[in-house]
Amino acid sequence: MTVTPYRQDWSDIFGDEPQSDGEPRRIIVPTVSTAGRGAGATPFTAGAGYARRFPIDALPPDMRSYARDLAIRKQVPVDLPALTMLGILGSVAGPRVTIRRDLDWRQPTNLYTLCALPSGAGKSPTVDELRRGLWKAQKALSEAHELDVAAKIVELTRQVEEMRTKANDISTLPDERDLLRTQAKALEKQADELASEPPPSPELVFDGDTTPEALAGSMALNNGAAAVIDDEGTFLRNLGGQYSGGKTGNLGLVLVGYDCRYYRPKRVTRVADPITRAALSLVISPQPGIVADMMRNQMMEETGVVNRFLVCIPGELTGYRTERPSTYFRDTPNQYADRTGREWWASLLENIVRYEVIGEADPEDAATIELTRGAWKMHREYEQAVEVRLRPEGDLHRISAWATKHTARVLRVAALLHLAGGASSDDELSESVMAQGHCVLG
Repeated sequence: MTVTPYRQDWSDIFGDEPQSDGEPRRIIVPTVSTAGRGAGATPFTAGAGYARRFPIDALPPDMRSYARDLAIRKQVPVDLPALTMLGILGSVAGPRVTIRRDLDWRQPTNLYTLCALPSGAGKSPTVDELRRGLWKAQKALSEAHELDVAAKIVELTRQVEEMRTKANDISTLPDERDLLRTQAKALEKQADELASEPPPSPELVFDGDTTPEALAGSMALNNGAAAVIDDEGTFLRNLGGQYSGGKTGNLGLVLVGYDCRYYRPKRVTRVADPITRAALSLVISPQPGIVADMMRNQMMEETGVVNRFLVCIPGELTGYRTERPSTYFRDTPNQYADRTGREWWASLLENIVRYEVIGEADPEDAATIELTRGAWKMHREYEQAVEVRLRPEGDLHRISAWATKHTARVLRVAALLHLAGGASSDDELSESVMAQGHCVLG
């Protein structure tokens, strides 16, 4: 089996010399999906390199259609909407859904994605539209939260009435009456506090202008879940020391949050409640120079922060955006823009958010996507193919720290494509969807 990871050798991106493989330096048409490695030229300050064009044809039909539509309307490389959609899907599914390949190997479904484009290349309008697609999911989450709070108040009120009825029963002993009345009073106070100051509704998205410490505090109040969608790269700059005099920020949460593990900061000056399952998603679209700074940060490299990201630097279309769709508003007064893709996207996220957050529950009880035997066999073969290439003589040896996480990433992406295709955790992930996951990541 031929295996080509989506992210090429880092020297391809940050090397001193551009590669001369005969491919064009710039992609003019953002809908091209069959171009090979080298098709997306990426010149920037740190050097020159190339990124493989995102294989959009491997996406489920609705997802493929919307990614292509966004690329055309916003005049951006198709890599940006495609990778951002995967990241946002992971941000909603990660706290709620897992995928299991083996009896004892289960993966979360969150992702860290990074698609870098220069300023003015159109990344913000693209990311903004995809971020707005979360509003239905956020509304559904808020409504479910309100119903849950109301149900708790009703239950507390019921318990209060039950206790007082029993306390007024002539058959109840005096000491027991006093205890029941005391307990009823405490529960009544709890119900009143819950009604007057209900806990805040869970949030799906947090702004990138936050520190790891502040984010950990927010996650502790948010069932352990958080997604940072940042089209400026502010969060990466904060990790790199923007608010700490150039000293690299606390990377613990970023490391643990990728694997959805237990997190409890132990530094005296950084107090936060422990998080049983820290499910973090990072969907970042910075300028390429910020990616270069991250790569040069020794602490981020040594701790493996960099190796958790799916990275794409597709090259910009600035100067060649001559086919942007445009219709003067007086010409078609009775027609409206096609919103099919946006409506599909919002409904998909709303459906996924209805799964229960794992939080403090046992992951074994969580919504879990299982594989068909054919999908299991395919991923096993893929794993073995990657393993051979990690040997000293293999082409992945130089980036082994990144590549060793790649087979698990394929599982995560396959699970997201499974959900994006309209399937649920009750449906087994098919061999064809696993093939799509392999194709997307290589």
